[in-house]
Amino acid sequence: MKGFLRIFGILLLIPYVGIAIIITVFLLNYNEYGVTEIGDKTFVVVDGDELIPTYKKGDLLVITRASNSDINVYDNIFFYQKNKEKKTVVINLGRVVSKYDVNDSETTFTLDGNVDYSSEYVIGTTDDTKVYNSLGSVVSFLESRLVFLLFIIIPLLFIFLYELYEFVIEVKKNLKEA
Repeated sequence: MKGFLRIFGILLLIPYVGIAIIITVFLLNYNEYGVTEIGDKTFVVVDGDELIPTYKKGDLLVITRASNSDINVYDNIFFYQKNKEKKTVVINLGRVVSKYDVNDSETTFTLDGNVDYSSEYVIGTTDDTKVYNSLGSVVSFLESRLVFLLFIIIPLLFIFLYELYEFVIEVKKNLKEA
């Protein structure tokens, strides 16, 4: 029976550690806009109306960052759009109407509606995007504060308290022997 419980514990521990590592990596790689960015990949969860009907709510978009020279006129691009009133940032989709190279690292893109955006706000093109249907809901859930509290913080608190308890027992045992 002890062997079964040990194997069962290990089988539960392996997915827990894997999920804990994934959650931590995603949360530690938030950019200044609150979006997970690992290397040249940006992980976007479709949760607002900005990307609908092109993408569905709950989709996970893995957008590969494109260099300014790779983005051409008539490309559809993802970009960060600041809402000054609400002090929030949303990810939007637009078609490039024209582009102007300011210098070697900066380009200004004019999108439909004659709105100019700096390349600083551009994420990538739709051509370099992979879509994972319904996986965005899972990622959004795993990145939530409640899941982090329940899945990471509280188990670590219990482990810390157990280690503290074991330390106190060991100290008491050594004091009795002395």
